[in-house]
Amino acid sequence: MKHKKKTGYVCYDYEAAYVDEIREKEIERERQKLPSGSVYALKEIRSGPILELNLYPEHRRMSEVPPEGRRPKKDNSKAQRDLNEKNARKHLERLVNANFGEGDLWITFTYDEEHLPETMEEAVKNVQRYIQRVNYQRKKRGLPAAKYIYVTEHDEDTEVRWHHHIIMDGMMDRDTVEACWKIRSRNTIKKIVPDEDGLSGMAKYITKDYKRKKHERRWNASKGLKQPEIRTVHYKKPKGGTSAAAQRESDRKIRSYVTRMLKDRGEIEQICRAWYPDYIFAESKVFYNQYNQQFYISCRMRRNKHGTETDKNDRARKHLPASG
Repeated sequence: MKHKKKTGYVCYDYEAAYVDEIREKEIERERQKLPSGSVYALKEIRSGPILELNLYPEHRRMSEVPPEGRRPKKDNSKAQRDLNEKNARKHLERLVNANFGEGDLWITFTYDEEHLPETMEEAVKNVQRYIQRVNYQRKKRGLPAAKYIYVTEHDEDTEVRWHHHIIMDGMMDRDTVEACWKIRSRNTIKKIVPDEDGLSGMAKYITKDYKRKKHERRWNASKGLKQPEIRTVHYKKPKGGTSAAAQRESDRKIRSYVTRMLKDRGEIEQICRAWYPDYIFAESKVFYNQYNQQFYISCRMRRNKHGTETDKNDRARKHLPASG
């Protein structure tokens, strides 16, 4: 197992290592066992308006890592395949949020009886030919090549007919976009309207579980898509404070924040809001593994379209009626 060059900490799958969410009443008991020398890191994953935060323990020896989080060079077990599939779905969800948003297109293409594909390869070729026609029409209009992600689905056992879900940028009109699909059936094209969770719901819908054959890739994407922005830090301090005390606030070890979060779950939201005032807190989960008595905390936030929480409070105060 390779070590990180700069820090000397082993690389392991912390999400696999801490799979069991711990109950509220158990946290106080288990946090007393947290090793005093624990080192924690904070990984920030930005995908468009969505910010994921992972606070996890780091280790210098693989023996300190729970067995579930160790990555053997070759592992063809069902558990590993399931984990790979889960990670692929998560990556696709991040790609969707990082590259698409309001005004882009949500497309579903189906087949009539005369044109049903017989294999996944044939179905994928149909979509690829469709994308070629789209790009030809875009070029005629002086538009760049389409930005897209598509998923092809079919399952004989559950009687799911062949169909394609496509998320595409909305630079070309819907009528032309639909006309490029030459196989007429029940097709739908809608303008995307993100919800409070960005496009995560849409991404999860098109990546829902199905029986995928070995080596069969279920989704494809255009080249040049923005990748999620990922950063790992070991120190952090609040941002946006205006008081003298806040200005003097120094970076603190992530471990110190983890201790506060475990002592009071309410601190998780307060700390996250102080770190990222331009984001709205959505949810958090706390996980634990008895093997090394360590915790893993995951949080999710979304960008605030209307400014920071402080900005919102200031605007609200300006519209309050005079007292007395």
